[in-house]
Amino acid sequence: MTAESIAIVGPGRMGVGIATAVLMANQGYTATLIDTKKRQPGKENEALDSAREEVNANLELLDGLEMLHGDAATLSAALGVSTGLEQTIAGCSFVFEALPEKVTIKQDFYRAIGPHMDKDTVLASATSTFHLDVFWDVCTRPGNVVSAHWLNPAFLIPLVEVTHGEKTHEWASDGMCDFLRSIGKTPVKMKTSPGFIVPRIQAAAMNEAIRILQEGVTTAQEIDTAIKAGFGFRLAVMGLIEFVDLGGVDILFHAGEYLHNKLGGDQFKPPQLVREKMAREEMGPRTDKGFYDYKDVDTRKLFHEKYMGFAELLHLYERSKYLNFAGGIAVDAPPGTDPTTAKRKDKP
Repeated sequence: MTAESIAIVGPGRMGVGIATAVLMANQGYTATLIDTKKRQPGKENEALDSAREEVNANLELLDGLEMLHGDAATLSAALGVSTGLEQTIAGCSFVFEALPEKVTIKQDFYRAIGPHMDKDTVLASATSTFHLDVFWDVCTRPGNVVSAHWLNPAFLIPLVEVTHGEKTHEWASDGMCDFLRSIGKTPVKMKTSPGFIVPRIQAAAMNEAIRILQEGVTTAQEIDTAIKAGFGFRLAVMGLIEFVDLGGVDILFHAGEYLHNKLGGDQFKPPQLVREKMAREEMGPRTDKGFYDYKDVDTRKLFHEKYMGFAELLHLYERSKYLNFAGGIAVDAPPGTDPTTAKRKDKP
C-alpha cells in the first residue's frame, strides 16, 4: 500500500486515540495531529507535546500486549504534529475532526477548512451528537463530509459508526469504510441520525440503571455487577436484535407490556415493528422468521455456536488478571476483590 496522509484535528483524548489506531495498524499511513486552538504565547506546543507523549505511551502499551503490527519506535516516527491547518491538510486522503462537542467550535472549523480541502479528501467528524446538516451548512464541500463516531478508547474498540446523508457523496462514505477496515476497524454505515446507534442505546440503558438506583431497588455496585455478569456478557456474543429473535419476539412483547403497565414510561412500550411481527407470527427461529430469516438455518447449530461463544468468554474471564464481574471501583486492587472494600483475592 502506498503511503497516505491522515490528519486528525484536535489533540485531545479522541484525537490521540484515532492517531494511535492509525499508527498501530502499520498500513503505510502517516498521521498528523493538528491543534487549531489559539494558545497563550510560549505554550503553543504544550497540547501537541502532551498528545505525542500519550500516543507514544499507547504504542508502548500495545507493544507490551503484542498488539502492534511493527516496531513501536518506527510507528511513532510516522506521527507528525502541527499548529497549521492549511498547509497540513493539503494532499490528505482523510481528515478527522475531533474538536470539543460545541457546535460553534466545529462550524468555525468547517468554514475554515472547506476552501483548503482537496476535491477528493474525505472530511469526517468524530461527533457523538450532531446531525450532519450542521456541517453541510457551513462547508464548501458538503458532499465530502461524513461522521466517523469512534468509541473510547478509539485504538482498542473495534466499532466506528459512519453516517451519511442526502448531500454525502457515496464515494466518501464508502471510502471511509474501506479505510477503517484497512486499519482493522469494524465500520457500520448508517443514515445521519441524532444519537447514532450506540450512544442512543447507551443513553436508554444508562438512564434505566439510574432509575433502578433512584427507586432504591438495590445498590450501584449490584446494578453494575448485574450488567457486567449478565446483560453485557451476553451482548459480547449476540446483538440486541439477534437476542430478541433467539429469545422470541413474543417474549419481548409481553415483557414490554407488563413493564409498561407496572412501571409506566414509554421506554417499555413495545415498538410498532414488534407489534407487526406479533401480528404476522414472526417470532424468531421457531417460526422460521423474526427480524432475521431462519428458513435455511440449522437453529440447533446456531444455539450451539452461541453457547461456545459464552464458554470462550468464561474461559477468558477465568484466565484474565484484569476482567471481573464485580461492580464498583477498585483501581489499584487485583481482580477478584469486593469493590466496596477494595480487597480482592488474586485469581489462580
